[in-house]
Amino acid sequence: MATEQSKSNQVPGRQPSGLLRAASKVGSWTMLSRILGFVRDILLARVLGAGPLADAFFVAFKLPNFFRRMFAEGTLTVALVPVLSDQREKGEAQAHDFLNALATILLIALTVFTLLGMLFMPWLLYLFAPGFADEPGRWSMSLELARWMFPYLAMISLAALSWAVLNTYKHFAVPAASPALLNVAIIIAALLLAPSFDNPAIALAIGVLAGGFLQLAIQFPALKRIGWTPRISFNFKQPAIAETMFLFGPALLAIAAVQINILIGTILATLLDTGAVSYLYYSDRIVQLPLALFGIAMSTALLPTLSSHLSKGHKDAAGEDLRAGFAWLTWLTLPAVVGALYLAEPIVVTLFERGAFSHADSVATGQALQAYAVGLIAFCWVRLFASACYAQKDAKAPMRYAAVSVAVNIVLAVILMQFWAYVGLALATSLAAFVNVVLLYLRLTKTYGSLLDGGVLKRLGTAVIASLLMLLYLMGFELQWPFPVDGFMQGVWLAAAIAGAIVVFLLSALILGERALLMKFLKRRA
Repeated sequence: MATEQSKSNQVPGRQPSGLLRAASKVGSWTMLSRILGFVRDILLARVLGAGPLADAFFVAFKLPNFFRRMFAEGTLTVALVPVLSDQREKGEAQAHDFLNALATILLIALTVFTLLGMLFMPWLLYLFAPGFADEPGRWSMSLELARWMFPYLAMISLAALSWAVLNTYKHFAVPAASPALLNVAIIIAALLLAPSFDNPAIALAIGVLAGGFLQLAIQFPALKRIGWTPRISFNFKQPAIAETMFLFGPALLAIAAVQINILIGTILATLLDTGAVSYLYYSDRIVQLPLALFGIAMSTALLPTLSSHLSKGHKDAAGEDLRAGFAWLTWLTLPAVVGALYLAEPIVVTLFERGAFSHADSVATGQALQAYAVGLIAFCWVRLFASACYAQKDAKAPMRYAAVSVAVNIVLAVILMQFWAYVGLALATSLAAFVNVVLLYLRLTKTYGSLLDGGVLKRLGTAVIASLLMLLYLMGFELQWPFPVDGFMQGVWLAAAIAGAIVVFLLSALILGERALLMKFLKRRA
């Protein structure tokens, strides 16, 4: 008994460093992908601008991406990882039999769904972009592009199954690096194909399909290294299959609450003036960088860790890791919120204002970015807290809370868009995310007790004070050196502002007593 207790006590002390290491690995690869994503979006802004063609492309691209996030990348991961962790405790052979059957079900379902989606695309498009129905030009172009890009859903969903498996085995590099291939394919299409097409959006759609194929193809060598070669299997009567489906159903709404809210904003934006869809798209793309670097990276690392703890009965270790992840995530995200709020317009101008993307587009997109930035930390917390619930195989509570969040978003969006148009839509999404956070937090305290212990509160207080000092630096920096008009100098100015803000934040945290934290962080990043 003493030996078991000793082992249980050792787990919490070691695990946070491993959690940080895993999150850092995911974050590093995600950074590369997001940098390429910004290059991609810069080229999209140059080729498409923010007018009717851009609106059509982004609505068409949102269809497969929405269903990917709903049915695959997020939902499949949270449903699969806890069950696969249990199966691995019973033996790798049984785990592989389970995976083969699940992969076969997914392949059949995706094939049918993709064919039906392409066949009934006009009705699907009307659901996603009702405002385009009265504009024949935008409608016909959106319909053509949507049919081109919809098969991307099948390829990326199968790749997402592989990501979930690899994450369970604590192999994070390939899943985190895979999205970069989509960005590379679209960049090549924008540079090489688009100039030779009468409609450059078709060339970009071909790039999307090529990116999906590359993301799927790169998974097979990684899966072979962990000992699993996917095979067709019709052994569907396994208890683990039923358990996965039981988690999968409720998770459809819960894990995709943020995406549903953003989609609602896009649907309502089609009812507004031309350009609203594009403003929301470009601003959301910027917010996705810190969300992916911090929120998605930490939740990706935390889910298999908590699932492993709970499978072995180490509830205290799981609670300690959850608190550590919550503290780290808040500490990293809060300065990003402050920076996005204050530097919104300079960021948009530097990244996108060229070619068909005007200064008026930059101002409008910057306003939408500020509204999304308000909810950035809530978006990150939702991902973390939802993962903690799914690690306990609790899918119903997050589903209920997500439904409440979506309802709040719809009500707020309809109200706020009357006053602030597309900015009101983005703000509604942010405020609804905070509702989801509060409900998830209260649910987790029933299992783990308060997540705000002394160590967490100290770290949160340090982050708040250091972020305020960082804000003072940014205000002084802009006062001393106003934002330039020259394109190259705008990039220099933005880089100097961000670099200085990071230094001020870290030095402030150091002065406030976070020396051990910073040394651990720098060591893990190295």
